[in-house]
Amino acid sequence: MRKFAFGGVVRKYNVPYVFVRPGSGEWDEDGVWVPGKEERVSLQGHFQPVSAKLQQEEGGNYTEEDRTLYTASVHSNGDRIEYQGNHYTVDTSEVREYSDINKYMLKKVVRNDSIQGDSVSDSS
Repeated sequence: MRKFAFGGVVRKYNVPYVFVRPGSGEWDEDGVWVPGKEERVSLQGHFQPVSAKLQQEEGGNYTEEDRTLYTASVHSNGDRIEYQGNHYTVDTSEVREYSDINKYMLKKVVRNDSIQGDSVSDSS
């Protein structure tokens, strides 16, 4: 199969983003689990909003806050991405054997203070 080289075209529109790779933890000498530190990797890609048509076709699975990422980098479902101060997880990855650019659907991570344990101090 012939492979199309879209990398040169997309490279013009690339912007930096951060791939947050989870660290692998380890057991210390006392048998206590010590979580590993996250590794932050700077990469380049092109972000697009999810189209209204796709939002409707997927039955509301995607919102206007979600994004489509085009990049030469390889990601897996569940990978964490940071872009412009927002956090996303890779929801779906499209196998594109015919292209040098990969396409990923990103779901925005909504952080809720009560779930995350961050409490607002009550000044009363």
